[in-house]
Amino acid sequence: MDKTEVMTTLKLAAVSHRAWLSNAQALIEGVPLDKDKVPVSATECEFGKWFYGDGQRLRTLPGFQEIEKPHDNLHQTYAEIFTLLYGEESKKPSLFSRLIGSAQKAAAEKREAAKVKSLILKDHSTEVVDQLEQLQRMINEMEEEQLSSYLS
Repeated sequence: MDKTEVMTTLKLAAVSHRAWLSNAQALIEGVPLDKDKVPVSATECEFGKWFYGDGQRLRTLPGFQEIEKPHDNLHQTYAEIFTLLYGEESKKPSLFSRLIGSAQKAAAEKREAAKVKSLILKDHSTEVVDQLEQLQRMINEMEEEQLSSYLS
């Protein structure tokens, strides 16, 4: 891989991460969206597939491994949000609960809690993107030979 390919790869990784976050935010806001578009597992999102797959060719670059922790934290937070919104207990309110409106109130409270957690989700996302951008800046300053020494 030359410098241009590495930079393109990192930019595409950031784009896929941002797309995942956008879909996650849409689900949290109640926008109808296929939940499969926002995988809970850190290894199943497009960014994670890249990071744990082809991205491992960059693993010896300084700062690359530092991306993993905020990415894992992001998915852990999203798992908590997903459980709040789509957990078993939120699927089937009783007839009595529906009649007196407590099911809607509980759903609204869960959505509000999910929105609060979404702020933490955004913080983790910012860490991932910051790490990617820092890596891009570092690579941009490297000579081609120096970059090659990390990738061989």
